[in-house]
Amino acid sequence: MQARVVAKKLIVACLAIVCALVAVGLYVWQSQPVPEAGASVTTAEGKTRQEIQDELDAIVRDNMMTISVAPVAQLQEDGKLRVNVQNVQDNKFPQRFRVIQNDETMYESGVVETGKTIETCPAGDIKEGEAYIEIQALDAKTLDSHGNPTRVKVRVEQTEN
Repeated sequence: MQARVVAKKLIVACLAIVCALVAVGLYVWQSQPVPEAGASVTTAEGKTRQEIQDELDAIVRDNMMTISVAPVAQLQEDGKLRVNVQNVQDNKFPQRFRVIQNDETMYESGVVETGKTIETCPAGDIKEGEAYIEIQALDAKTLDSHGNPTRVKVRVEQTEN
């Protein structure tokens, strides 16, 4: 009878040890750092502060884009809106733009290649007042969105005759 009691205590002790090991293992596994979704994980090991800064500067230079938009969008009598959105020749990415008024997309362009200017677009239901032109860079090969769009506030006015 005493041998059974000792065997039961030994089994309970072994199960307790196994549970403790599993708990410690789960804790260690869960406490591993996880990179943010969409983040690029690189290592700076063995690099000087200047080398790291030079790398970051190169990434910024490769992804810079000049935005050229007229500050006043003109409603014309022929039902067009003069926007003068230019994708300057020095940009490395094609662009797409949207005209937004009252949080509603009033117009969305097709692809605007580098070196091209869109002078006018259909005015649709755009009214005089404040609006935004949102420029989105596009991947040159896939034409998918590249990076975050940039919004420029413009004033919409009726063209003077």
